[in-house]
Amino acid sequence: MRGFRFIFLSLVILSISACGPAGGDVAKAPEEKPEPPPPSGDPVVTIQTIKGDIVVRLRPDLAPNSAERFKIMAMAGFYNRSTFHYVSRGFIQGGDPFSKDNDPYNDGKGNAAEWINAEFKEDYEVGRGAVGMMRKDTQPDSSSCQFFIVLRRKKEWDGKYNIFGEVIEGIEVADAIGDSPIVKNDRKLNNHPSAKMTIKRMKVDYREFPEEAAAEATEG
Repeated sequence: MRGFRFIFLSLVILSISACGPAGGDVAKAPEEKPEPPPPSGDPVVTIQTIKGDIVVRLRPDLAPNSAERFKIMAMAGFYNRSTFHYVSRGFIQGGDPFSKDNDPYNDGKGNAAEWINAEFKEDYEVGRGAVGMMRKDTQPDSSSCQFFIVLRRKKEWDGKYNIFGEVIEGIEVADAIGDSPIVKNDRKLNNHPSAKMTIKRMKVDYREFPEEAAAEATEG
C-alpha cells in the first residue's frame, strides 16, 4: 500500500512539473529595438560609370522633390545599366531606362511614369558641375528621371531647370564621357556616343561638410 502511495505521489509531482512553466521556457515579450538615428550630413550619390566615379552632392535646398526622387531611384537601382545617351563638351545626359536595351533610337524617350513639378531657382547660375533633371522644352513640369551634368556654363538654363545637385568629385570623368566619339551620318542619333557610356550602379551615403558647419557656427 505504501508503495502504491509512493508511486501515485511521484506521478502527481511529475505531472505538475510537466504542466507547469519551466524556468528556462518562460515566453518573453520581444524587446523593442530602438530606431537607428537618422544619418548625419548631406546625401551624396556616387555614380559608378565605365569611365570612373562621379560623386554628386544633393542639394535639397535648391530642388527638394527632385533631390529626393533622384536619391530614391538611385537607392532602388533604377539607374543601374542605363547610359549617358547624349554627350557633348557642354553637358551630358543620361538616366533613361530605354537606354538599357540595344535600340539606340529610343534613347531619350523614356521616363519613370512619375513627374516632378518645376523647382526653378531664378538666382542660381547653372555652371560647371551642376546636376539637374531634364525636361521637355515647352513643359516645365515634365521632369521624370533623366538627368544632366553640366560641363560648361549654361547661362541660358538659369531659372529653367530643376538643379538638385553639384559634382564634388570626378568632374574629369564627366568630361571624358562628354568627349566620347559620337555616331556620325545619322541625324536621328544626335550626339549619341558610338559606344555605350554605361552607368554601372549608384550608391547613396552621407557626408559631413566641415567648412559649412564652421561657417554656420561663426554666423551664429
